[in-house]
Amino acid sequence: KDAEVFIVTGDMDTLQLIRNGVKVFTLRKGMSDTVIYDAGEVKKRFGFGPEKMIDYKALRGDVSDNIPGVPGIGEKTATELILKFGSIENIYKQLKNKEKIAKELKPGVIKKLIEGEKSAKMSKELSAIDCAVPGLDFNFSDCEIREFDKEKINHLFQKFEFVSLLKRIPGFLTEEEKSKPRTGRLGRPGTGVVFTEIENENELDKLIKLIKEDKSFACRAALSGKEVLDSDLQGLIIIADGRAFFTDKKMVKSILPLFKDSGIELVGHDLKELVKALQYNFDCVIQNDLFDVMVASYLLNPGSRAHDITGVLLKVLGKVLPQTTAQTNLFGIDKNSLAEELWLVNQTKDKLKTDLEKADNFGLFKKVEMQLIYVLAEMELNGIAVDSAVLKKLSAEAAVDLEKLTKKIYHLAGMEFNIASPIQLREVLFDKLRISVEGIKKGKTGLSTSAEELEKMRGLHPIIDEISNYRELTKLQNTYIDVLPGLVNKKTGRIHTHFNQTVAATGRLSSSDPNLQNIPIRSELGREIRKAFVAEPGNILVSADYSQIELRIVASLAQDKRMIEIFNNDEDIHKATAAAINNMPLEKVTKAMRYAAKEVNFGVLYGMGPYGLSWRAGISQAEARDFIRKYFEAFSGVREYIDRTLEFTKKEGYCETLFGRRRYLPELNAGNFQLRAAAERMAINHPIQGTAADLMKMAMIEVRKRLANGPKLIADSTKLILQVHDELVLEVKKELAEEVAKLVQNIMETVVTLRVPVKVGLSINRSWGEMK
Repeated sequence: KDAEVFIVTGDMDTLQLIRNGVKVFTLRKGMSDTVIYDAGEVKKRFGFGPEKMIDYKALRGDVSDNIPGVPGIGEKTATELILKFGSIENIYKQLKNKEKIAKELKPGVIKKLIEGEKSAKMSKELSAIDCAVPGLDFNFSDCEIREFDKEKINHLFQKFEFVSLLKRIPGFLTEEEKSKPRTGRLGRPGTGVVFTEIENENELDKLIKLIKEDKSFACRAALSGKEVLDSDLQGLIIIADGRAFFTDKKMVKSILPLFKDSGIELVGHDLKELVKALQYNFDCVIQNDLFDVMVASYLLNPGSRAHDITGVLLKVLGKVLPQTTAQTNLFGIDKNSLAEELWLVNQTKDKLKTDLEKADNFGLFKKVEMQLIYVLAEMELNGIAVDSAVLKKLSAEAAVDLEKLTKKIYHLAGMEFNIASPIQLREVLFDKLRISVEGIKKGKTGLSTSAEELEKMRGLHPIIDEISNYRELTKLQNTYIDVLPGLVNKKTGRIHTHFNQTVAATGRLSSSDPNLQNIPIRSELGREIRKAFVAEPGNILVSADYSQIELRIVASLAQDKRMIEIFNNDEDIHKATAAAINNMPLEKVTKAMRYAAKEVNFGVLYGMGPYGLSWRAGISQAEARDFIRKYFEAFSGVREYIDRTLEFTKKEGYCETLFGRRRYLPELNAGNFQLRAAAERMAINHPIQGTAADLMKMAMIEVRKRLANGPKLIADSTKLILQVHDELVLEVKKELAEEVAKLVQNIMETVVTLRVPVKVGLSINRSWGEMK
């Protein structure tokens, strides 16, 4: 009874619960602008206390909660009625006195109230939160934090792969573990690792001999910071023969020949960083037989994101890294922690190798993923030049456009509000403007205002288009326009994005800092941002882009005779599809027919049904259903392929690409329809998109190899700099551009043979945004 209760929520319905000792803590504008409502604060905002909130909502209604209210009564009138009469019951009591009420209210309001009486009373019942919870036996003492069984928690979290949660459990280390000493020459007692700092050439020679005899070692660069280009290399942590060693930077040169020996296996976690560190600091290109445990973990479980060191150690060894483990501390790098981590990482190799062999993925791991590390390391070191003048101009224009958009949205809404707040946007769209909610998804906090849901509302009110424009502009401004200048490296004057090998479940690469995959190619502003990525003076950019590669892969995987014939005849696949579906000659196919065929070509392959196709192609659901039926009649091989793929995946529990990259989908047998439907889409999508990803990776490896082993002039004048979607971008000396472009085109088109020709489009220009 003495407790002070705060209801922390974004749901304004809870204001009716406020009383002595009960307050509501909620958002006003975004996460940083919050408000605590008590009775006084409610009255300040609405003009009446929390006890009147139910009546107020019963009058004005709430579209997001399907509460009709009194049709025609909005916020202003509802507030006036509450202030005059206090409650729904009193309003309808006063309505009986016609002479008196005629003086108080306008005839139009009286008419609405009389006609909406039934709705008002039902709405009040719907608006009231039922506080009479039966059998609620609550005691504060039950909420006290108690000791937990660490072993059980560890086992449970390992089983379900709750890696990030395990790291966040407070006090997971025992007091005994916390108090164990960390000495200079020995690792933490109990781990079994002996840690030695190499202090002279004699000790170094012994280490080199040990590695040559063992034909395997683990290594990690000890850096002063996170980024290779912005850090000092302090030395190398090495694990050999079950022992840990540290060699400082001065002695690293003597050990470099080991990294040139392809007969020696090099083990590590995220070896790309080591490859970059040695190449950047010593111009040493590693040639060892790589085994990256991070990539191995990813290949075995591509649907998971837990491939960091903590995640790998938990899944493979069932061990949890102490929370105190870190690469650096106040006194510089923590060599002991780094050595202990790497010692444990090295122990995961054998188990991961066995699992890869069992899954028939060891060949893909070695021939593609490990070779790709060298390509990605090189691309990250190369970076890309940026035209700061373009970005400065875009920033100024974006600020002006954003101000105009904001004013326009406020005008259309008839009020100022936080456009970025889903809660406030929901109130404006559905409560104030009364936009239809038919077909709009509802989440835990109410009706959704996501981009997908806004798209459904297009044409219902002019504000929808402006909000979509506002969102795109702010996203591009905050992600690229105003951020890119700060990402330019001071040493190189270029931006060095990170290419992530272990994120996308399909095998595709992603990029971060900045994410170049998400710059929209179809929007004008997206193209303008791409124009900021340029070649340096004397150079030019060469873009090689796979043409309709996923549809060509479909034709090959499905062995569909008609689709194969279209590609072999070098016909427009979308136009030919429209002709086949509509049973007419190519020359009679209209633009609208081609567009619908294009949508079905891509959509059906990823599980898009009649509703999705009707929405995307702007046709009725009946037309879309008929379109899909005719599509599968025309391309029966594709229908058989989809059925075959789903049948195999359900039986085996996984689907795979042409090159054996697996994706496990246990959700295919889930009882939940939505989970099962999503898994079916993934099962169809993975072999296609994953094969395209494998193809691109093989092409990248071959391009790097051929460029490096070709004429020295070309090798010295060409840089691989970007890979985005189906496109590879190089920076080349202007006079060599045509020759390099043709070479890259030939490699990409012939690296793998499909049942249809593989085609690559070329474009040469100063900036990425001006490519054709």
